[in-house]
Parts: sequence; C-alpha cells; structure tokens
Amino acid sequence: MVVDGKAIAEEIKANLKGEIAGLGRKPRLALVVVGEDFATSKFVKTKKRIAGEVGIEVVAKELAEEISEEELGGVVKGYADDESISGIVVQLPLPKHINTKAVLDDIPPLKDVDALTENSSMLSPVVLAIKEVLERGNVDVVGKKVLVVGRGKLVGIPAANWLKEVGALVTTADIDTDNLARSTKDAEIIVTGAGVAGLITSEMISDGVALLDAGTSETSGELRGDAKAECSTKCSIFTPVPGGIGPIAVTMLLKNVVTSAKKQ
Repeated sequence: MVVDGKAIAEEIKANLKGEIAGLGRKPRLALVVVGEDFATSKFVKTKKRIAGEVGIEVVAKELAEEISEEELGGVVKGYADDESISGIVVQLPLPKHINTKAVLDDIPPLKDVDALTENSSMLSPVVLAIKEVLERGNVDVVGKKVLVVGRGKLVGIPAANWLKEVGALVTTADIDTDNLARSTKDAEIIVTGAGVAGLITSEMISDGVALLDAGTSETSGELRGDAKAECSTKCSIFTPVPGGIGPIAVTMLLKNVVTSAKKQ
C-alpha cells in the first residue's frame, strides 16, 4: 500500500480547523530559518501554506547564515518571551558555527512544538506522523524488528527513541554502516531519515516490509526520498517522497501548536 500522505493531512487539517475555531483566537507559530537550503525552503513554504489554511498565523524570521550564535539566541528568546507566540520552530540544520543545543534550549518546553529539546512536552511531528501511518495500516510494532536509518535530531533519534518506548526491537544504522543491505533485509519495519537520495533499493528489502521514508534531499531541483520508488512493489506499506510522511508531519506540527495554544 502506497500511503497518500496528502489525503491523511487533509483529514487532520479539517479537525484542526474545528479546534482553532473553538479557541476563539489564532495561534501563532514563529519560524526561524538560518541560511538557505532547498529542502528546508520547500518545507517552510509548505508549513506557511498549511498553517494559513487551518487558521494559524506564521511569523517567519529569515536570517543570514553568518549570524552569530548570540544574535540567533536573542531572536529565539524574544519569541520565547512573547505571550502571543504559541510555538517556536528553529529550522535545522543550523550552520556549523552555531551550537544547536544551546539555541534549542532557549525554547520553553510548552512552545517546543518540534520536540527537539529534552524537556519538551510534545511528541516529535515526524514521530506523530509515523505513528499515524502505522496505526492506519494496522501495524503493531511490539516485538517487531525495526531498523531506523539515520541518526539526526529530526527523524532518526526521536523515531528510534519512541519505537523503543512502545516495545519495538530497534536497530539503528546510517550511510556508514557496514553492509546496510543485511540490516534492511532483516527488518520488518524500516524508518529512514538519512537524507540520501535512492539509498535504499528494492534488492535491499524483504517482501512485506513496512517502509516509512522520512528522508529528504534535493536532486536536479526535485525533492527525493531515501528509498527508490521501486521499493513500493515489495512493501506492505510505503510512504513516497514527496507526498508521504512530509505532509502528515507538517499537520502534526500544527497540531502541536494548537495543543500549546490551548495550554497557554
């Protein structure tokens, strides 16, 4: 089954509109973007568009890649202290001269709608999207052999942590893992967020695997996933890129914004 992430996102959006109407005010999301990146630019545009559709106001701050850590921290702290802001997203990755953890730690737990800090009261939007897809596909992860490819803050780490918490037998890998194909062949569920286009081919997976591709990268001006499209023919569940996990994760981010607004 190839997952239609856009259709699922539309269902979630309809529910969010009702929740926001009940609030009596517009939640506000602060988006902080440093530098320029193709995949990041795509996601930012999508977040702005979908937020507007459901009734969330987006305050976007686009900053030069050369910005100092102190200046960036000042921007984040400003949004943290602003009572009108329901959620804050600092788009990753940040430039190498910035201490990412230090910047993220300036986000209050209730406003950390991307769930990137240790004290966040939210689940990661990507984790919520993965959870949604698995539940809709009637996939029970307890005791299942799950491979998470990638160890990044946005996909790999939160996905692996959540899957372990709910009882899956989790193995992690990345592009430097020796004989990655052996690990992918052995997995019953694969979650990938390596950001390497075409990393996983159909020869590397077993029949019936659930493959949730949350990896994004740019090739010749197009957004690509970690898994080649041909993999879908062998999968019980397959999320394409674009149009799979991405749209669901964006709506789950906005769901976190609404949850935060209700508590403020």
